[in-house]
Amino acid sequence: DASGTLGKSLDMVLIFAGAAFVFAPMAATLVSGLAADFSRLVFRPALWQAIATSLGIAASAAVLSILVALFLIRARFAAPDRPTTGKRVIDSLAGATGSLVLLVPPVVMGAGWFLLLRGGRSSILPPIAIIVTINAMMALPFVMRVLETAYRATLNRNGRLALSLGVTGWNRIRRVDLPALAKPLRAALAFAMALSLGDLGAIALFGNENLITLPWLLYQSMGSYRTTDAAGLALILGVLCVTLMIFADRTPAETREKQR
Repeated sequence: DASGTLGKSLDMVLIFAGAAFVFAPMAATLVSGLAADFSRLVFRPALWQAIATSLGIAASAAVLSILVALFLIRARFAAPDRPTTGKRVIDSLAGATGSLVLLVPPVVMGAGWFLLLRGGRSSILPPIAIIVTINAMMALPFVMRVLETAYRATLNRNGRLALSLGVTGWNRIRRVDLPALAKPLRAALAFAMALSLGDLGAIALFGNENLITLPWLLYQSMGSYRTTDAAGLALILGVLCVTLMIFADRTPAETREKQR
């Protein structure tokens, strides 16, 4: 009918508009980035320093975010099933902590620590710790969304069996939980690292000649009107993020053998 055809046409228009909005800047970055002078760019010491710093901060933030998420998830599911006051408090704390970044922007937390540390220029370690923590909190809602559903499914499938066999504590985590959560953990790690790699909030406050990340170096290049270098840096950053997504979706060889 006419209404159904109109609705489908409107859906298609919205889908194509959304796809164009997402892929147009990606295509522009790819085309402009391939035109960059990589023979000169790769010999800049600042590039490799930025890549190493970005990957180190991203990996640390991702691991910290996953550990905090697992702690909150295990605390929530370890609480009694009946709606007691303690369970409600734990659920509220877990939900509030996981959504903290949605209530308080990371740049606000970074600005507060910047004021407390009076710029943080005297030492490089406190700014790095703050950037890692802020990035971890920024990724926490997404990490919890990925892990909580998988943990609930694992608990429903293996929880009673593990208890009946007396598999508890670290043995349960190592033998039951970690193998079942391997793919969600990889996805959470990749998402958290990608978010941290592209973050310009905290590093914009603490960045200096000794603390350089890829987004900060890209921002400096754009500010200096070196658009060709900025396009090349954006392409490198995009390739790193795509590599992380491929890693998250990768199926280990032993899992493929079991599926056969």
